[in-house]
Amino acid sequence: MYNYPVEKHILRFYKYKFSGYNEVITVEAYNRDEARYLLREHVRNTPQLHGVKVISETLSLPIFGETTKNIDGLEYVWVGNMSSDNWMLLSEFNKLNI
Repeated sequence: MYNYPVEKHILRFYKYKFSGYNEVITVEAYNRDEARYLLREHVRNTPQLHGVKVISETLSLPIFGETTKNIDGLEYVWVGNMSSDNWMLLSEFNKLNI
């Protein structure tokens, strides 16, 4: 097994697939324990997931200027420490010409 240095305080995306459930649940967290806590909360608040088994868990890291997400109908892009919450409106990011 290889031992690569990993930045400890970086957002990660944990993606969970449930048996018989087509949608993948993505959780943003800084570590696996936090991700699993957030997943348990999501399952607790989603009745159709009660008693359904998780069949896969994957991990990915955001890519600066590439990873996007929608919040309240607005598209945001990952900018890391360029903003306090690591996300910036895509329209504002495009104005920076980075």
